[in-house]
Amino acid sequence: MKACLPQLPQRLLLLGAAALAASALETADLVDLCGQTWQGDGLLLRSHAASRRFYFVAPDTDCGLWMRAAAPGDRIRFQFRFFLVYSLAAAPRAPNASSPEPADPCDPGSYLQFYEGPPGAPRALGAPLCGLTIPAPVASSGPFLGLRLLTRGRQPRVDFVGEVTSFRLGSCGAYFRCRTGRCIPWSLVCDRWGVDNCGDGSDQASWPPADCRGPSLVPSQARATDGHTSQPLTPSPALRSAGPLQMAAERSPLAGRALEEGDTAAPPGGMQLLVPT
Repeated sequence: MKACLPQLPQRLLLLGAAALAASALETADLVDLCGQTWQGDGLLLRSHAASRRFYFVAPDTDCGLWMRAAAPGDRIRFQFRFFLVYSLAAAPRAPNASSPEPADPCDPGSYLQFYEGPPGAPRALGAPLCGLTIPAPVASSGPFLGLRLLTRGRQPRVDFVGEVTSFRLGSCGAYFRCRTGRCIPWSLVCDRWGVDNCGDGSDQASWPPADCRGPSLVPSQARATDGHTSQPLTPSPALRSAGPLQMAAERSPLAGRALEEGDTAAPPGGMQLLVPT
């Protein structure tokens, strides 16, 4: 199959224009954005479109996405809300391998890896992530944060939901100041999804300064928009997908398999499998 970037769905290209003026928060799926760079105020990122209903099970997936802060001086923060990444059986090792077992519990199974930018010279940020435990939030030290998904072994199981927030430290200026001291764009305050971009709930509070009240969940039209708009998605020079992963997910014979149909192996660590609803 010819390696190429998947065609970006038209709904994502139009997402910025179609978003309500009350919020600049978007929703997207990682496997639709392989090899791309996203830039904006905030993003609700799922592993795939059927998240919380079906696993993403396409084998040998290598999908990378760069997330870029909305404005100069901003950074990127990623916080998982749901997390499940593992393989039913790890990839086989070479029969003559004599090296000791790796300290990395994800090796050689499926995992996620964060990276510091710039895209042309990525640096791994923290250890690979796998299992069922929701990882701690991750923040970049600069404007770029990379995320890479690799599925390995027999019958990978991937399903996650995370929140991406462009933020700054120090003087907030026209930004909203969270109780934590971080500053986020006003466009993310009182968003209609109730996403906790501050990480402490202060941007969704029903008291000042957020003052999220009433059905509109909008503090005011004047301060809800601060001039930031999401930029068009662009090809990324690093963390690029190894192939057309969107099609791989759709065509895999296991991609439409319901969670209840009887996985026989346990996830890593012997933990009980949690079935998303």
